[in-house]
Amino acid sequence: MNGWTLLLNFQPTARHTPRQAQLTLRIGLAAAMVYITTVVCGSLRAQAPLEPTAAYTQTEALREDAALRSIAFSNDGQTAIAVGDHGVILRSDDGGQSWQQQPSPAECSLADVIWINHKNVVAVGGQYDRITSLSRGVTLWSDDAGVSWRRGADNELPRLGRLARRAQDNAIIATGDWSAIAESREFESHDAGRSWSSTGELEGIPAIQAESKSTVRLAWVEATQSAMVVRDVVEKNANELYAVGDHGVIVRGDRASGQWQAIRGEHRHASILVIAKDPSSLAWPLVGSETLESHQRVAIVLQQPATVGHSTALAQQRLDRTRQAAMALGATSVDTIDPAEAIETEARNWLAIHRPAVVVIDEALDPQTASAFSQTAIANGGSRVVRYGLDAAGDSTLHRNAMLPFAGVLAGDIWDDALQIASPATVAKETVSLRVMYDASGNPPRGESVTTGLSLSKHQRLAAKLTKANRRQLQVVQARLSESKRVEQIIHSSTTVDFFERGIKTLLNQTAARDQLRLTWNLYRRIAALDANEFPNAIPYTEVVLAESAERFADHSFGKWSALRLAAIKNSSEWQTLHASVSRSLTLASNTAPPAAQPTAVSPFQIETPQSGVMQASAVSPLRVPEATTIQVGNKRVQQTQAEVDLAWEFHPLVLIAGEAARQRGDSEQLELMGQASGNYRRLLASQSPNPWTRLIAVGSNRDDHDSIASSDSHVVAIPAEGRPKLDGINDDACWRLSSANQPTANWASANQANAANDTGVSRIQIAYDDDYVYFFVRCGRSAFRHDPTTKPTNKNRDYDLSHSDRLWISIDTDQDLMTAYQLQVTPSGKTRDSIDGQPGWQPTWYVAVQDTAESLDFELAVLRRDLTELPLQAGQSWFVSAAVVAADAETSLPPIPDPTLWKRTTFR
Repeated sequence: MNGWTLLLNFQPTARHTPRQAQLTLRIGLAAAMVYITTVVCGSLRAQAPLEPTAAYTQTEALREDAALRSIAFSNDGQTAIAVGDHGVILRSDDGGQSWQQQPSPAECSLADVIWINHKNVVAVGGQYDRITSLSRGVTLWSDDAGVSWRRGADNELPRLGRLARRAQDNAIIATGDWSAIAESREFESHDAGRSWSSTGELEGIPAIQAESKSTVRLAWVEATQSAMVVRDVVEKNANELYAVGDHGVIVRGDRASGQWQAIRGEHRHASILVIAKDPSSLAWPLVGSETLESHQRVAIVLQQPATVGHSTALAQQRLDRTRQAAMALGATSVDTIDPAEAIETEARNWLAIHRPAVVVIDEALDPQTASAFSQTAIANGGSRVVRYGLDAAGDSTLHRNAMLPFAGVLAGDIWDDALQIASPATVAKETVSLRVMYDASGNPPRGESVTTGLSLSKHQRLAAKLTKANRRQLQVVQARLSESKRVEQIIHSSTTVDFFERGIKTLLNQTAARDQLRLTWNLYRRIAALDANEFPNAIPYTEVVLAESAERFADHSFGKWSALRLAAIKNSSEWQTLHASVSRSLTLASNTAPPAAQPTAVSPFQIETPQSGVMQASAVSPLRVPEATTIQVGNKRVQQTQAEVDLAWEFHPLVLIAGEAARQRGDSEQLELMGQASGNYRRLLASQSPNPWTRLIAVGSNRDDHDSIASSDSHVVAIPAEGRPKLDGINDDACWRLSSANQPTANWASANQANAANDTGVSRIQIAYDDDYVYFFVRCGRSAFRHDPTTKPTNKNRDYDLSHSDRLWISIDTDQDLMTAYQLQVTPSGKTRDSIDGQPGWQPTWYVAVQDTAESLDFELAVLRRDLTELPLQAGQSWFVSAAVVAADAETSLPPIPDPTLWKRTTFR
């Protein structure tokens, strides 16, 4: 009986409660969807392989030490399956007393496994794409009790984490990341894991499973007498328990006696414990050197993201991406600190769990956290405490060009690869510097490892038999040492855009295929960081790299993102100013006459008191060019040439939102009939499945829906200003009072776009406007500002280097593509910087006043309207706006895929 038969034959009877009737009806729909998915979608695209692991990740060998994530026994208790990192599958056919590895068709982490009957078993997991962080799922099924495994029809599933059985129809339920294709986090299979579909969350929205507290982890360590984090426990029968965890350890517990016995991996534990602030500040080259080169067992504990006790989908995904990056390096585990627990307790618990010989501490940690782990390690008999910093001074240094001869890789490659997965917005530094803070032997290390000179157990080293790189591999790596110099030479010696394009193509063609994507992303980041005012070719060069990436990596989400980014910077409202600026820069560069002096504009916001605090961010409003100057890259249009459609990308909310913005701008030569948004965009707009993307675009999309706008803290209402507010940093003007009356305080507590902290530091934002200006009032927590150093005298009053100061950062996306935006930055002392996606070619006229109170710092801004949009603002018009306090020295590069929780729709009333 197929799904349609079940659906058409269903008739509610007296035996069905309303809930049962609804559930049975939806089960019929689910079965029908399985039929559709198998027949229709199966013909669209063959099974897509996941992105392969790096060449230095010896997956087969590392499976011996891989962390185990789940264990399950068959109903008779005789056969058991355990799964975990590197796609490892262990099988026991003697009731769990001995275990053997089985061939696995997956290299990613497997998160859960479940038995259907004595023959059929299903396992699920997945991974994230580099750079774009697209979530990809994996399902495996076996019909011979776990001896052999095959991939299910999982090509459009997101990363999956948990499995369960539904009693009503015996379907397998898998939950994971939210999927824009299915508009759900829940998926089901009615054919033993071979195919999957989703009809929504039948039993309600699946909860985000938070990480266990360290006290619970430690309790399991003390009970099992194994120095590992227990990841799963199963009850085999009334008297037997089995637990699995880090290092591939399996232990058996006896309820009657309370005793535990190690069945596999006895005595294994970490030799090094790294404590880092977050994935961006983690010393990835050090981790890779210790694991792949010195074969040490390395465990990692992070202060952020906060995932213990209570977690969010975005925080959990960030932790899972970090675990994926660490797994590729052979690291044992990645866990996070409980922010609700005293840091001294957390330090004591994690050191007791891992029992490391060496504790390595990130200098970016707050002093209290660093001190707690240092002091606890010394007090508990630790052998060595090491402090590390990125691009800092130290006793020893690991440079990104350092070669790891055993692994056959450069330290910088490890760094770049890890960040592309764990923190794509972060740019890798040049060095990791180490300083020994404590050494019990009194003899600081003088070798390649932080454990040099220490007496370690063999169980603290990886059991994997890793293969040493051959001479050919080392020659390839050595040849790449000059790669950065060649990149700089191509950038600065190219006389024309065509010459630069040919140089880039040649360089990539001479690079090994496995290294090309990494090099292209680094090249894009390098050029995008150039100031177009000082280097006018920065923008056309950026377009060249994006076009090359879109063509060369058409089958990877990075290539698709490159095409989307290229279209955005060519057509977005914000970037038209930069294109015009490039033309003016090139004209001025060829003109030997000095530019004529321009008169200073008088501020329309001057008030009588000279100590008013009004800062003028610019003296002259720049000339506006009605028609932007476009730059043609090559003589042909970039075109995606992939033979198969990647639905995970095509249905991604960013793609749909950017596509709708392009339609509204009129980018396409073939507009859709009747000027309607795409069906997929309308589907996302109307989605009933909770997700931050729909929440961002849905409320306020109806121009007459003012009540829903005002009632949502995801949106801000811009109020018409009857009279100009007095810029004094106080929101007591008529427009601000009207704004407060029309909407609740907008709480911007979410991840900071620059440093990914859990709080943006912004508690209120209000917006008003008139024909000439757009006004902003932003209230920030006083404690968010700690560093505002005195800036050296300068003859300019704008575009300061604010990287060493805490500052308010406002982003304004006028065409709502989430790909480009105007950016305004201001410090408490009134120093300012304005840019478009980091490019300072935009020179708007704006004014700011700062009011310092005991609890908050209040910023009041006025931005010339025509520097944001040519046409007057009208009721019902919308923008996207983001505001956050960015910490001094924090990474400010924006991620390829924006965090939708950082943005709010601003609707003009």
